[in-house]
Amino acid sequence: MKRNIAKQLLNTLFYILLSVALPVACDDGEEFSSSPSLQLEFSCDTLSFDTLFTSIGSSTRMMKAYNCSGSGLRITSVTLQSGGSSGFRINVDGQYAQHLTDLEVRDGDSLYIFVEATLDKNGEHFPFVMCDNICFTLESGVQQYVTLLAYGRNVQFMHGRVVDSDTILPAGHYVVYDSLVVAEGVELSLSAGCRLYFHDNVGLQVYGRLNAEGAPGNPVVFRGDRTDNMFDYLPYDNIPGQWSGITFASSSSDNIMKYCDVHSADYGIKIEKGDTIMQRLTIDASRIENFYGNAFECVQSRVDVTNSLLANAQGNCVKIVGGSVRFIHCTIANFFVWKQRDVALALHNSIDGVVAPLHEALFANCIITGSKSDELMGYLSNWGDTIENCMNYRFVSSLINTIPDDNDNFVDIVYDDADVSPFAKEHFRLVDNSVFRYDFHLSDSSSARGMACEEYSRLLPYDCDGVVRESSLADAGCFQYVPEVDKESLQ
Repeated sequence: MKRNIAKQLLNTLFYILLSVALPVACDDGEEFSSSPSLQLEFSCDTLSFDTLFTSIGSSTRMMKAYNCSGSGLRITSVTLQSGGSSGFRINVDGQYAQHLTDLEVRDGDSLYIFVEATLDKNGEHFPFVMCDNICFTLESGVQQYVTLLAYGRNVQFMHGRVVDSDTILPAGHYVVYDSLVVAEGVELSLSAGCRLYFHDNVGLQVYGRLNAEGAPGNPVVFRGDRTDNMFDYLPYDNIPGQWSGITFASSSSDNIMKYCDVHSADYGIKIEKGDTIMQRLTIDASRIENFYGNAFECVQSRVDVTNSLLANAQGNCVKIVGGSVRFIHCTIANFFVWKQRDVALALHNSIDGVVAPLHEALFANCIITGSKSDELMGYLSNWGDTIENCMNYRFVSSLINTIPDDNDNFVDIVYDDADVSPFAKEHFRLVDNSVFRYDFHLSDSSSARGMACEEYSRLLPYDCDGVVRESSLADAGCFQYVPEVDKESLQ
């Protein structure tokens, strides 16, 4: 009985509230003005898109139109000025069309406008600009405009491409889906200005030979295909894991990467176990940075790396497992902060307990550093007389963030002083982990300046940027110091 009475009281209260609320909700007494002096306000006057690949739809951008006029406003039409031919599409408060009519915005209310774009190919080699305007026509006859702006880039698409005959890709932009494979016995040549954009989980697998030769200021680029931003300050291109990486199979040898830019993948370059007599890969004047795995991993192979930056990896920036490797004038720096990480350089001479002789590991005129107190790890075993030449490594005229070692394998080394440079970032122009921006050119105060061994500097008269390196005054690392204000003029 008490429950029924309580239920009846609640029902009665509900209908009383509803009878009061309905007249308020349905009250059309608000005045709408057609005065030309009363207009809308917008969250932006220009809505810009990041660089878009032709024929691929953009992400959705949003803006708002506010009515702060003190009176209701009627919008007779919202129209794309181009009529939709520009490739932009609009959605106003859930209504998708190129031309909308008879909208009302009460005082203090707003409209959400969502914009997307798909740009058509136009045959241009260089980026092009596409513009349009959203026209808001008020009941007063006043027309207000918001500009839409997108930068387009013509691209070619590769879907599950297998390169089965010698192929040269000229300068241009290529979006890779599914996979890109260079078959055994075949050479793929990438010209200066060739840029490969890999889709998520897609990488390059080389069973034959890769010849990627860029030029100063015009590199061969390997990157992900997202051109938009996660946040205003953070492009997806600066986030690791955007694509898979580059793998050189055991059958692949005599590969060349010169003036290349490899970044923001699951891993950078992986060289599978192969011949330690034949040259597997030569890298020069290249930048390899920002990975969840290892930036560079080499298993029982012969490799030369010169004038190159290998930076920022959750794994190792450089991981060597046996073989013969030489790094001259390289900057190996690890400031990876996305997750707990390993070190800048790791040397191994075994795999799962099986010997992998380290015949040679030379690091001359290099910088090996990072934010940890020790960035050099050696997982090396002395196999005694059973295996000859299995643990040979040498560091010459290099700046190293590690515990000082007096053995003969370290020659003319400058050890990073943790008291002076506790996070090693003082050596470089910019290490900003808060916005994930890095510039590994040397700072004015870096102790890497002027310490290089002339014997090795003479072999490399230009640095990674193409700046002249005077052998008698050369700096360690891949970049010769140049005052920041003069850097562009001296390239």
